[in-house]
Amino acid sequence: MAVAVQGFSATSSAQSEEMKRAQSAPVRAAAVLFGFGFIWAGAGLWLVPGPDLEPSIMLAKMFLSIMMVTAGVGMTQIATDKPRYELHFDGRNRQALLVQGLSRGRSHVVRSINYEDIARITVSDSDLTMYNANGKILAELPLEGAHARLDAIAQLRGQDLAVS
Repeated sequence: MAVAVQGFSATSSAQSEEMKRAQSAPVRAAAVLFGFGFIWAGAGLWLVPGPDLEPSIMLAKMFLSIMMVTAGVGMTQIATDKPRYELHFDGRNRQALLVQGLSRGRSHVVRSINYEDIARITVSDSDLTMYNANGKILAELPLEGAHARLDAIAQLRGQDLAVS
C-alpha cells in the first residue's frame, strides 16, 4: 500500500494482483509482434485469390479473417498497461483523492473529494463506493477479498469517515 502525504492510501487489490501478473518486456514485445501479424494476416487473407468465388470459400475466408483479427487485437491488448486507481486520504486538507497510476511511475489525480461532500461510504469484499447526499456515486474503487475490505475500513475510520 502506498502512503499519501499526510494521510493514508487504499489501493485496489485487483490492481496489485495485476501488477504481480505483469508481463516481462520480451513477452510483451512478442505479443505485439504476433498480434499485429495476426491482424495483417486476417486482412491479407482477402488479397489471396481463390479458385473461384463460391459462397463456401467466402464464408471460410470471412470466418478465418474474423478469428485472426480478433486474436491479433487480443494479443496486442496483453501488451498494454492498464490504468491503476488508488484512493489517497489527505487528513490535513480533509480530502480523498482518486489517483490514476500511469506508465513509467507517473500518476495523475482524477478526482478530489472533500470529506464534507461524502454522505455515505459502503465497503464490500468487491468494492469501496463513496456517495454524496443525493445518492450519486463520487468514487468507486474495486477491492479483492476480505483483507482488502478490512484494511479499507480501518483506513476510513482512521480518517473519521463513517462506513456503512
